[in-house]
Amino acid sequence: MRIIALSDSHGNRGILRDAVEQALRAGPVDICVHCGDGVRDVDAIEAILRDRNPQARLYAVRGNCDVGAFDLPAIELFDAGGVRMLATHGHLYHAKQSYEELLCAAESRGAKAVFFGHTHRPVLEPARGVYLINPGAVCQRLKSNTAYAQVTVGPGGILRADLMPWLA
Repeated sequence: MRIIALSDSHGNRGILRDAVEQALRAGPVDICVHCGDGVRDVDAIEAILRDRNPQARLYAVRGNCDVGAFDLPAIELFDAGGVRMLATHGHLYHAKQSYEELLCAAESRGAKAVFFGHTHRPVLEPARGVYLINPGAVCQRLKSNTAYAQVTVGPGGILRADLMPWLA
């Protein structure tokens, strides 16, 4: 099972679409997670994802800049191949200061991975049995070489987690 995560598109739908299309060229996507600050941009990628895989799941959580997006959750828990995952933006857990609150949120919910954004800095860090995964800010294509985060889940759990660079 292949999961991709993106965050902080901040209205840059074209760049978000470019990142998803790049991910799809690399293979099928089973789950796509948008970690906030641009959740209204998700409709720009939903059709592309569903066209390639009608069963693809799409999760989006609201961030601190998603004004009026109260219909979307601040936290999303989901299972991927029998592995519990948590998605959030990160601002509610003070991710710019420390990852401790994110780790506690994951541990208290039995999650083995936390997808988050907010800091605009890509992170891929295992800690206390939890993968902390921040794909960085997709809107900062010129400043960061990270397009999205990718996680592969198999029968034994998380097999691999990577920060994927922009290809062109």
